[in-house]
Amino acid sequence: MAFKLIKHRFSKSNETIVAGLDIGSSKVCCAVARIESSGELTVLGYGYHGSKGLRGGMIVDMEALQDAVAHAVHGAEEMAGETIEEVYVSVSPALCQSKSVRVDLSISAHPVDDDDIKKIIQQAVASVQKSQAVVIHNIPLNYDIDGVGGIRDPRGMFGELLKAKIHLMLCPRTPLRNLSACVERSHLDVSGFVSSVYASGMATLVDDELDLGVTLIDMGAGSSSVGLFFNGKLAHVDYVPLGGSHVTSDIARCFSTPLIQAERLKTLHGSALLSPLDGRESVVVPQIGDEASAKGLQITKAELTEVIRPRVEEIFDQLKSKIEQNPAHKYVGKRLVLTGGASLLSGVPEIAGLILDKQTRLAKPLHISGLGENARRSDFVTCAGLLTYGQRQKGPYAMRASRREASNSDASRFGKVGGWFKENF
Repeated sequence: MAFKLIKHRFSKSNETIVAGLDIGSSKVCCAVARIESSGELTVLGYGYHGSKGLRGGMIVDMEALQDAVAHAVHGAEEMAGETIEEVYVSVSPALCQSKSVRVDLSISAHPVDDDDIKKIIQQAVASVQKSQAVVIHNIPLNYDIDGVGGIRDPRGMFGELLKAKIHLMLCPRTPLRNLSACVERSHLDVSGFVSSVYASGMATLVDDELDLGVTLIDMGAGSSSVGLFFNGKLAHVDYVPLGGSHVTSDIARCFSTPLIQAERLKTLHGSALLSPLDGRESVVVPQIGDEASAKGLQITKAELTEVIRPRVEEIFDQLKSKIEQNPAHKYVGKRLVLTGGASLLSGVPEIAGLILDKQTRLAKPLHISGLGENARRSDFVTCAGLLTYGQRQKGPYAMRASRREASNSDASRFGKVGGWFKENF
């Protein structure tokens, strides 16, 4: 029976509280934070719960996913001592299409103003939006006036023709509607949907990485996503349908052990790299149908690595192919940031650096206080990014971003949802 969450909640006028809900194929994470008068974020509480209701960004079991959402929300509220009414919800790149479009607008009669920026963005959205798709992000990458390019903020400038390159992220309407319905069954409203890679970038990338160029890879259970950032903007997103759960399945099949035991083996003893002692250190693997036996199958850590490494290499080989297919990869430099639960596996950063030929670091949430030790890991980054996104919509940053939406300022570099959610649902 589904977990029920029925509480009295604060009204939407409580602008100091923001919440994020990261819905993945293996777990759901919810976090609640307070926006301080300074504009900074303080995490008040967070909750996790395992999930089997989502696959490839699509709901496959509504009741199971609703149950996981309700438990995660309840855990966050209990820790925070607060209740929430609305959340920003992550969307897997497996569900979305990343598309850059070029549009132009005549500006001969006046200097560029806010209305012109809105018109050119609306023109870009209209060029791709279909009846069955919704644009969840519109991110101006650069502007051009009468052939002069590289303009970050064209407002106040004169010319004849304004051109813009705008990165759009489109999602099918029906899966978003189903995600919204799932969240609403826990008596929550959806403030907006946010690409998980976009949110992760907001939480973990520093200004120099954003400006000079960086590749961010989010390794989840069911898929691995990549975002290319440069000039302070998210320029492209893609994914491959492989993740940590595929490593677990390989271990389970190879050693005839239950999936739960395979996950335990991977977490406690697994690595994508061999060490000198791995051939001499052994572990006992419980067998399917004989888990109660103390004997099991005895293997070395080297044998375990021989199963893990090929799959990890396959994931990064496929991601490398995806990256090189997009022209933006030429501008993102040599920096790689890894996030997501699967990135915590020993040896993964080293393999990623070798295959992608990049300097690699593991992500951690930045610019947020109040995080416990368990929430400082890479698998909390997306949820932290949802809080940051909400902060920029609701807090002191929101006014600054709306006034400088076309610029490359820290407040606006990640763009805004706008009113798309209410307009499209």
